Order: sequence, then C-alpha cells, then structure tokens
Amino acid sequence: MITLGIETSCDETSCAFLEDGNKVLSNVISSSLERHAPYGGIVPEIASRHALENIRAVFHEAMRKAGVSVSEIQLVCVTQGPGLIGSLLVGISFAKAFAYSRKLDLIGVNHLEAHLEANLLEAGEINGPYLGLIVSGGHTALVLYQNGTFTPLGHTVDDAVGEAYDKVAKLMGLSYPGGPVIDSLAQQGNPLRYRFTKPKLDQELDFSFSGIKTAVLHLLEKEGGAIKNQPADLAASFQHAAVDWLIEGVKNASRRTGIKRVFVGGGVSANSLLRMRLKSLSEEHGISVMIPKLEFTTDNAAMIAKSGYEKYRKGIRSGLEISANPNLKIGGVF
Repeated sequence: MITLGIETSCDETSCAFLEDGNKVLSNVISSSLERHAPYGGIVPEIASRHALENIRAVFHEAMRKAGVSVSEIQLVCVTQGPGLIGSLLVGISFAKAFAYSRKLDLIGVNHLEAHLEANLLEAGEINGPYLGLIVSGGHTALVLYQNGTFTPLGHTVDDAVGEAYDKVAKLMGLSYPGGPVIDSLAQQGNPLRYRFTKPKLDQELDFSFSGIKTAVLHLLEKEGGAIKNQPADLAASFQHAAVDWLIEGVKNASRRTGIKRVFVGGGVSANSLLRMRLKSLSEEHGISVMIPKLEFTTDNAAMIAKSGYEKYRKGIRSGLEISANPNLKIGGVF
C-alpha cells in the first residue's frame, strides 16, 4: 500500500511516500527557515506563502524520488493541527483536492502525536504503553500512550524549550534558529559556570522555561563584558539546566506511572546533550528510550504518513469535511 503524507504545520513544506506503512520511499522537505532568520522567529505570512508556492513542486519531487505514479497512491494523510492556520490550510487544501480527485481515503493527523510516532518508522508496531516526551519550538509536553489513546501528563506553562533556545540565542547575539547554535557553542563551554534555579510549579510534570530566559537577560546585564569574551560557558550552562529539567520530568513521569519505555519527538530531540542524557536513562534507571533518526526529528511528512497509516489500520477515516485546527490538542478529536 502506498501512502502519501503531507506536512505544512509551520515553516516546513514536506511530502513523503511510505510503502506498507513502514518503508520510507521518499521524504522531501522544503524549509522557509532562511526567510524567517532576519526577523529572529517565524513570520506566519512568510510560512504560509512558502507552503503555497512550494507544495506542488515538493509533491512531484517526492513522487519522483519514491518512483511511484499517481495511480499507485492509495491513501492520503495530512497534518490537521496544531500549527499556523495559514500553513495548515495549504496542506489540507492540497490533500483534500488530491483525495477527492482520486477517490481516496483521507486521514487528518495530529502533528504532536506524529512526532512521537516517528519512532515507529524504525521500530514498526509497538505493543503496550509508553511515555512520550515532545520537545519542539512550540511545544514541550509529557504524555501517556495506552490502549490506543494519548493522555496529557504535563506541559509547559509558558515558553516551550525550543522557544527558550531561540530567545536566549537572540539575547546573546547569536543567529536564528538558536537550538543548533547554542548546542554547538555549548560543547566548548563549562556547563557549571552559571547556575539556574529550576522554577517551582504546582504540577510536578509541568515545565517552565520563561524564567531561565529572564535569568540569562539579567546575567548579561550584570556580566555582559565577561560573557561576551567567553559566551560558550553561558551557552553550556543554559543548555545543562534546560536539558536537566527535561530529564527530571521524564524520570518523574516514569516513577509515577511505572512505565519504563519512552518515545521522544520534536526538533529539540536533535540536541546532542539531550540525546546523550536520554540514552543514559537506560543504564541509570532501566528506562528504555527511543529517539527518531535526525532526519525525522524536524517537521516532516514521513511521520505524518506513518501516523495516518496507523489510524487507517484501526478503521479511522477523516472525510473531506475536515479543516485546519491550529489549536488541536494531543489526544484531541479529529
């Protein structure tokens, strides 16, 4: 069975083809990241315009790389939310038109759930429950997957961890996006040079990253000259704290639920320190952790195709009446 996946939730425009739900035949991504860089963040109008201008070319390139024809496509899966409304509508409109013209089933996919299910591209079908850690530019959350259902356990009460990386990078005068820049710079610094206090929260499994951004600002105002000469220490200290809080959240969730299997998803899962610390959980706490290949950590259509295919196998269909839902929650109704 050939499945088409379409992802346009934010600044990436992506199409992918899967064979029998597991074999990735192609996964083409066109990013508008460079067009947002001068503004230090995502500009919704630029993102949606990029998707509109590129969706058709991305689709044909993905089809060419997969070596499939239009007549071979049997299922269409598309991101329904969450995301930017303009970008989402581009992908959904394309998917609905294609599915209608070919009389194919259409599956709407939750972008956040797909980030976790990207792990299934390698693992195949997983039986039993697992914890999910979602870490991206717009979302940071802990969820429980059990009996075919995602249940939220905790989330960020303010900034997502990816947002914190971008904002701290901007404060330090570094380029956008901040995640890869800080990760690279941090490897040259002393992570214990500066200490950041973890915020106190009402819910043990929630996160907060707004305070550390403010702490960095105050530190730069106080020691700007010294930090400017040795920025790697600040980058390393910030990353050490942010990753430590994520790891602590995973350990707390595992302790509370008794579940020792964790799926990780989202762009920040490409972070080198986070990947290292997550893998060490197996040795230290007996927690099995799955992290997608780097190519499947960012927004991509292969994970959308996989997530939609799994829903199709369970008898779920969306229909042509679906529309974009920019505020779709994990575990939300389609």
